[in-house]
Amino acid sequence: MPIETYTDDRMNLDEAQLVLIDWPGQIKMPKVGIVQDVGAFPSWTKYVRFCENNSIPFEVYTIRDYDWLEKAKEFDVIIGFASCAIFDLEEMRYKYFILETVLKKSCYSSLQNILLYENKFFESELSKIFNFPFITTYISCDKKDAHSLIENLVFPVVSKIVPSSGSIGVELIRTTAEAKRLIRQAFSQNGRKIHIVYARQKNYIYFQKFIPNDGYDIRVIVVGNMVFGFYRKAPKSDFRASGMHNEEMRSLPEEAIKIARKVYEKINSPLLAVDMVHGLDGNFYINEFSPIFEMSTLNQLKVDGVPGAYVFDKNDEYQFFECKYWVHELALKEFFQNHYFQKFTISEKKNNY
Repeated sequence: MPIETYTDDRMNLDEAQLVLIDWPGQIKMPKVGIVQDVGAFPSWTKYVRFCENNSIPFEVYTIRDYDWLEKAKEFDVIIGFASCAIFDLEEMRYKYFILETVLKKSCYSSLQNILLYENKFFESELSKIFNFPFITTYISCDKKDAHSLIENLVFPVVSKIVPSSGSIGVELIRTTAEAKRLIRQAFSQNGRKIHIVYARQKNYIYFQKFIPNDGYDIRVIVVGNMVFGFYRKAPKSDFRASGMHNEEMRSLPEEAIKIARKVYEKINSPLLAVDMVHGLDGNFYINEFSPIFEMSTLNQLKVDGVPGAYVFDKNDEYQFFECKYWVHELALKEFFQNHYFQKFTISEKKNNY
């Protein structure tokens, strides 16, 4: 499907349970602008469903149009995002900066979410600050430093480009000679060819330690007090699992869930996916995390063939409950309850002083 194509699957969404929100009487409902994302598995249709079921006024917001700034005046809240393509990322980042910081619109995805989305540099540096069990990562934007760096690496290492998803742009670099060749190309005048025909890997390297593992990676999805997730199996001839469409639905390891919830708490996003591998040393290592991601199916977790979610209580204990929700709608409820409503709570406290 061409990347420019919008998909409308609203006629196929009714199998999911409704996600309803208890709207505080003292807070006026906002006018919501919903940004359409492109591709085969849209989020915008779930946002429309949520607004319709909760009687929240909305319109589709054509943020790519020439008069996007004028149209923004019609909305109090902007919901949605376009795509992970480089040109979309560049456009959305400056537009959401204006929407959120200049026009003071409430946005989901937030500017912080959008800056983090498909930015592996940002993920790695935040992980160092917050002490996440992120795979040891080496980033350099200087040619001389990059050459010095690889002299002390243990090969093989995993090379990644920014942005990329679904294992595209992920390579195994087996020797120092291969690393030197990559550096020479990346720091050349024209940069290094990648899978994107109009872009290059230019003036950076991103290497990760190769973690021998059990042949799977695990995606853990956190939204509020609920956790979903699944396994992705790497093909026998490959070390990459993401994007290979070998998903397995079964119970998630408790340690992986704990790690994902810790990341979720620090990142402070309504929704977060944390991808990790289980090393042969018995430890879990994060290779990526993102507040924005594509979901192709209604059921993002199954235990013994039963769709559902792990639900945490106030004592941080959890149980599996059978349910069928579009995670996008749960995330929107989380955004309103624990992000949007907070603006009014803070405002009330200020007015009381």
